[in-house]
Amino acid sequence: MDNPFRYGCVVSGDHFCERTKAERELRGFVKAGQNVFVQGERRMGKTSLVRKAVSGVRGERLVYVDLYCIGSQSDLCRRIAEGVGRANSSMPFLKRVMAFASRLRPSLSFDSIDGSPKITVDAFAAEEPASLGIVMSMLENVASDGKSCIVFDEFQDILRIKDSERVLAEMRGRIQFQEDVPYLFLGSVRHEMWRIFTDTKSPFYKSAAAYDVGEIDVDDFSGFIVSRFEKGRRRISRDMARLTIATASGVSGDVQELCAALWDVTESGHVVTEADIPSALEVVFMRERKGFEKAVSMLTSTQLRVLRGLAEQPKLRVFGSEFLKRVGMTNAGAVSKALKRLEAHDLVHETAGGYRFGDSFFRQWILKTAT
Repeated sequence: MDNPFRYGCVVSGDHFCERTKAERELRGFVKAGQNVFVQGERRMGKTSLVRKAVSGVRGERLVYVDLYCIGSQSDLCRRIAEGVGRANSSMPFLKRVMAFASRLRPSLSFDSIDGSPKITVDAFAAEEPASLGIVMSMLENVASDGKSCIVFDEFQDILRIKDSERVLAEMRGRIQFQEDVPYLFLGSVRHEMWRIFTDTKSPFYKSAAAYDVGEIDVDDFSGFIVSRFEKGRRRISRDMARLTIATASGVSGDVQELCAALWDVTESGHVVTEADIPSALEVVFMRERKGFEKAVSMLTSTQLRVLRGLAEQPKLRVFGSEFLKRVGMTNAGAVSKALKRLEAHDLVHETAGGYRFGDSFFRQWILKTAT
C-alpha cells in the first residue's frame, strides 16, 4: 500500500483530518458574506481547512489566488488572472472574463494532466498601474452571481511589492463595495498580517474579522493517525500518536511528515514505538537538510548563537542573564538585533510563551548539529 500520509500540499478526502469546529466557524463567515483574515503558522493546514470549509457551503464557487513569493504588481495581476481561470471551466465564462482583460493581451491554455484552464496575461502589460484595476474587474465579474468566495493565500506577501500601499489601497477600494462576496485572506507571517489588518494607517484596517488556525485537537488528530496506520496493517497506540504529535510541535503538516517517515522506516505488521522516532527523524533531516543548511548559511555567528540558544531553551527570557550566559553574550542589544534578523528570515517568531521555530524539525536539527 502507498504511504497514507500527505504533507507539503493541500490535502482532502481521507488525507484530511476533520476540524469540525473550525470548519463550522469558517462556513458561517462565508455564508454571511464576511471578510476574514485567517492566520496560522506555515504547514498548519490553513489552505486545506479553508478549501474544505468553502466546499461545505452549497453552491459556493471557490476562487483561489496564491500570492506566495510575489514580488511585483505584474506577479499579482498574473496570479489573479490564473485564479479566475481556474474558477470556472466553461468557455462562455472564460471568454467573458478574458474580454475584461483585453488590454493585458490574455491567452488561454489547458493543463496537459487535468485539463484545467489557465488564463495568462502579458507580464509587461500587467506592470502598468491600470492593470490591477482590470484584473480586479475580472474578480468582480466572477463574483457577480453572488455565489463566489475569493481566497487570497499568503496575502502578506503583497508587502514585497515595491508600491504595496498603493496596491493595497486599490484592492481595498474595489473589495469594499462587494458586500455579499466573502474574501478570505490567508497568511502565515503574523506580524505582517496584523500590520495589514490592524494598523490604523493601512488601507485594510478593520476590513476583515480575525480568525486564528491553531493546532488540531490532539484527540481528533491521534485518532486520525491511528486509523491511517491501520490502513497499512501497522499499529500505533493513541499515546504513541500523541507523542508523535508533540515531537512535531502540533504543526499538522509536520505531524503528517513525521508519520510518513515512521511509515517508511517500518514494515507491515509493525507496532510503532518511541524507539522508531529517531530513525524517522533521520529520514526527515535527510529530506530537509539542504534547506536547513541554506538557512544557517545566511546567518552571522551572533545570529546562529542566539538561534541555538532559542533551540535549547525557547522559554527563557531572551534578555535575561541566564540566556545571555548560555549564548556567551553580554550585550542585550546585540541579542535584540539578532532576533529581529531571525524573525525577518521567518526562522522564529515570538509568542506569549516565548520564541517558537517556524519549522519544528529545524529546531531539532539545530540541536542535533550543535552537539
